[in-house]
Amino acid sequence: MITLHRFLACCTLWWLSAAQAQTPTADKPPEIPPFFIEAADCTAAFEASVKVRLREARTPARDEAILRDTEKGFIFVGMAYKQGLRNPEADQLLHAAEQRWEKMGKEEQAKRLASCASKAQVLMDDVSFIERYIVRNRAQARVDRLLSKEKQP
Repeated sequence: MITLHRFLACCTLWWLSAAQAQTPTADKPPEIPPFFIEAADCTAAFEASVKVRLREARTPARDEAILRDTEKGFIFVGMAYKQGLRNPEADQLLHAAEQRWEKMGKEEQAKRLASCASKAQVLMDDVSFIERYIVRNRAQARVDRLLSKEKQP
């Protein structure tokens, strides 16, 4: 019986030391997964694109482009959330991505936006019907709210 207790005590100590070894320390911040940075960069790019389009004259084509860009941004947000990204880290990553976007030249911004658009399409193709519906539904609600704030001609 004493042997069993010693065995359990050793296992418990081993388990606790393994758990402590995996816990991030104050000296070393946890590493941010590359997809989270990519998602923030692409979300910032699509957000900037929507802001530019909102300054254009209102047309059905412009409104559709705003919806598509919003959907593309939301698919990155949704996938990052699904992989564990939460606030306040999400907001910090997005803020940093917005700052990086502002520092880019127009040509680099165009390349980033094109790359993000193709990656967003791949993500949309890979999600389930329900996830795609949620992304489109939330994007439509956001666009409806944005467009309702515009003055009608």
